Amino acid sequence: MFVYYLIEAILSILGFYIGSELIVKGGKEIIHQGFMLGALSVLPELIVLSNLLFHKNFYLALSSFFITALTIYTLGVAIVNVSVFLKWRKRRISIVNFEERRIILVIMGILLSIFILQKINLEIGIISLFILSYYLILRLHEVKFSVRSLLFMLSGIMILWIASNNLVFMSSKFLPSWTFTIFLFPIVLNIQDIIVAIKGSLSSPELGPQMTLSFIVETIILSAFTLSLAGLLGGFEGVFIGINYSLLALILVSVTMFILFNNNNLSIKESIVLLSMYSLVPISILLHA
Repeated sequence: MFVYYLIEAILSILGFYIGSELIVKGGKEIIHQGFMLGALSVLPELIVLSNLLFHKNFYLALSSFFITALTIYTLGVAIVNVSVFLKWRKRRISIVNFEERRIILVIMGILLSIFILQKINLEIGIISLFILSYYLILRLHEVKFSVRSLLFMLSGIMILWIASNNLVFMSSKFLPSWTFTIFLFPIVLNIQDIIVAIKGSLSSPELGPQMTLSFIVETIILSAFTLSLAGLLGGFEGVFIGINYSLLALILVSVTMFILFNNNNLSIKESIVLLSMYSLVPISILLHA
């Protein structure tokens, strides 16, 4: 039995690697578009979270979402700016046509209402679904796909879907929920995004803003999708989460991000502030425990 589970675990990890590589390969030709890079990068998270939510594992799904969003907003965004500074001595990253600030503000309001209500209800799910639909329609008119890249991405999504089913099953059998939340989900699904962002930032200073935008887009889609699906699946009673310190930490980081991007740019000093706020991840988990 142990050998069987070991093989399943190895195949799941291999599936995540192959699936993610196929998605990235399909999106290479659009790496200069920050929105599409972020939309592609968030696919693995959406697949795993969908599995968790459809299996009614609301605690794991929401905890993983909070920690993942915190990781992207702090480590992801900050590391891009630090990489650009160390390589190109450029102290500030500016994003042209930054249309995400108002969406960030709306999601901040949704997160704050969840913290006050201590649950995600059907109304929040419907509002989040509307925000997600509005944002995707607003941005998708800029997208251009080739058949080849689309096939790569669809193949990667299918492999990730199969692998995530095994991963969720294995995690629920052998790992405590805090291990899944802290280590498995954020690290496995975000390390590739961070590596791609670092490589892109080091290859050209012009790619820095696109890498930063991709992380912001990833968090927006992740937030709206997760909250909408959780709210809809929770029904009229909703999903009770109580006082969640990871949610509170995410609200604080979101407010900080909104303020720092007031002029559509981010300095190296402001990036250090975001990087230091990653400490809220272990602090919030310890307080919750």
